[in-house]
Amino acid sequence: MARKSEQLLIVLSILEGRDFPKCPRLSLEVQASFDGEQLTTDPVEHLDQPRFSTELAWELDRKMLHQHRLQRTPIKIQCFAVDSSSDSRDNVGYIVLDLRSVQEVPQNPRWHTLLSSKYTKKKPSLLLSMVLENDGKATLPPPPPTAPRAPREKKLRRDADVSLPHSYCAFDFAALPQQLQDTFLR
Repeated sequence: MARKSEQLLIVLSILEGRDFPKCPRLSLEVQASFDGEQLTTDPVEHLDQPRFSTELAWELDRKMLHQHRLQRTPIKIQCFAVDSSSDSRDNVGYIVLDLRSVQEVPQNPRWHTLLSSKYTKKKPSLLLSMVLENDGKATLPPPPPTAPRAPREKKLRRDADVSLPHSYCAFDFAALPQQLQDTFLR
C-alpha cells in the first residue's frame, strides 16, 4: 500500500487529433490547466490528423489528490490555433476532464470531442489518456543485490528436540529458519 506522504504524478497523454481542417499557415497547441498550473504542448502542424505525442504531468501528494477529488477539481484542456507570423492564438475548443476518473492502472486512450469548437463542419477530437503514477523521488532506492547464499544444513539441537502436545505449541518450530530456532529455543 502506498504511503500517504508519497508524491504522485497525474500524467495526461495527448496523443493525436482527428477531424481538424487543414491550415498550412497555422499550428496547433494544446494547453492543459489544473490547480492554477498551466502546461502547454509544443506546436504541431495544423493538419486533419495532428500528432502531438506529448505527456503533461502535475505533481501532488495523496492528501492533495483526495482534496481535489472531493472538490471535483477539473482538468481543463484547451486547443489553440497559433499563427506564428502575427503571434495570435485562436481558441479552437476545449475539453473538461474529471479528476475522479484518474486511476493508477493505465487506461486505454479515448477520443474526446472538443466543446465549443470554432470548426463547425467537422467535430475535432483529441485522443487522450490519464494515469496516476508514483513519483520516483519519494520512493527509496532498491537495496543492492546480494550474492545468493549456499543452503545451510538443518540441524536440530539436542535440547530443542522436545515433543510437546499440540495444545502447548503456538508454532511449529521445525518450520522456522535455523537462526530463529536458535533464538527461541535458548
